[in-house]
Amino acid sequence: MNIEGQIQKINELVQKGNKASYKLALDKIINLQKKIQPNSFVQNLTGLIVQRSGRMMDAIKYYENSHTIDSNNISPLNNLAFIYEKLKKWDLAKKYFDKVNQLDPNNLIYLINISNYYHSLNQLDKSTAVLKKAMKIAPKNINVLYNLARNYANEGNFEDSIKLIEKVIDINKHFSPAYVQLINLKKRIDKKTLDNFFQLLNDKDISEDQKADIYLAISYFYEKSGNDEKFFEFLNKANSIYKERIKFNRDKISKLNLSLINSFKNEGFEKKFNNYKEEKKIIFVCGLPRSGTTLIEQILSSHSKVNGQGELHYLSWGLVNNYLKDGKFDKLKFQQSIKKNENLLADSYFQSLKHHEIKEEYVVDKMPANFQLMGLINSCFPKAKIILTNRNVKDVFFSIYKRNFTSEEMSWTFSEDDILYFYDQFKEITNFWKQQFGNCIYEINYENLISDNENEVKKLLDFCELGFEKECLDHSKNAKSKISTASLHQARQPIYKSSINNSKKYEKFLKKLFSKI
Repeated sequence: MNIEGQIQKINELVQKGNKASYKLALDKIINLQKKIQPNSFVQNLTGLIVQRSGRMMDAIKYYENSHTIDSNNISPLNNLAFIYEKLKKWDLAKKYFDKVNQLDPNNLIYLINISNYYHSLNQLDKSTAVLKKAMKIAPKNINVLYNLARNYANEGNFEDSIKLIEKVIDINKHFSPAYVQLINLKKRIDKKTLDNFFQLLNDKDISEDQKADIYLAISYFYEKSGNDEKFFEFLNKANSIYKERIKFNRDKISKLNLSLINSFKNEGFEKKFNNYKEEKKIIFVCGLPRSGTTLIEQILSSHSKVNGQGELHYLSWGLVNNYLKDGKFDKLKFQQSIKKNENLLADSYFQSLKHHEIKEEYVVDKMPANFQLMGLINSCFPKAKIILTNRNVKDVFFSIYKRNFTSEEMSWTFSEDDILYFYDQFKEITNFWKQQFGNCIYEINYENLISDNENEVKKLLDFCELGFEKECLDHSKNAKSKISTASLHQARQPIYKSSINNSKKYEKFLKKLFSKI
């Protein structure tokens, strides 16, 4: 078989999109490389196969080889920019984006990728402008349309977001994430849409992942129509597939928790970098997902001195890059950093944050999972404020169970057993931090915030050392921060009480979970 024929066979394997086909494709292309001269296209394709196999870091060398062989080949540059954007290595991502821009500023993949780069940096206007440019080039590209719909939803423009999502579905009925988003955004869904969902389930060409999204969309339809039995029937079907796709690693969270507790117990690590000059005053809002972190961010970022940046991964990434060894906190290295007065965690955090366009003095980072690292925040960010949200746990876990959280960190949300395990870990580490330095943690209760809003907002602002501003009492008018989490619709509304005890009617469907919390 000639080279073109071999590459075609390899591409066919890649298109199958499963682990076995990727492994076979990789074997074939490595074998092909032994028979031919160094080839930019082949090196780039090898990198793509390696990346899709889940080895993103290993793919980099193949893309770099491809670029070295042919500096005018845009594909490896796009792929390198994409990887570094995912890794939040903003300088490197921008370096490769700039190279593509010099070669072809209208390259569609480049425009899609750099729009995501701007979106990740909360530069929504730039992201949207790029996508509008891309839409002129490719008006029916579903990635362009769907990402633009995402941007509109993030800024609260739900009407235009819905129009674009419906357009995506018209173009490609198999693009299942669009159905979930459509159901989330539309207040009413007609029976015809539901019938279309069931027709899709019978389509032999859809994957298990697509089925899960459609099951979830159907469950939301029945939730809105008040059919509780059907709501949970299809919700459970969706979650069973999601759980198989994203395995929850219990050892990962328990190992880190235990190592943090053993490291900080009786060590007096409080405020160890007291003279550290922080570039911004960070307000860390953490807690269980769906416990009010987005609402708190919206309230705070309504203040003239505050900028909300959503869920930033910079703290956990700083931990991984500096103080994580075999899944455990490296106490010895942290002690060495203190001795040398090298605040590696804060340095890496602010190095990443500088790429965001922030004029305000205060920044809200509302990554819920930072509850696990409150001790490190207290040690490394002496001027930071730590807010821990709490809410009726049954309401929290009902809300979590019915959402499709696709990230690995949220892999515990698809079964009652996993949720219970995670909750035990949550209680263990947060109780420990409160025992160690509870006076530095401000706990705010969601129900109290709803029922006594003005007093609770004033106390919150006082803790953050912010003067009262009446705008903080009407967060629904806040256009300063984008909302890209599951709360995007609710957090754009004025304070409402219907979310309190909304899990009560579903207790019989979550007996195991509710009986143990």
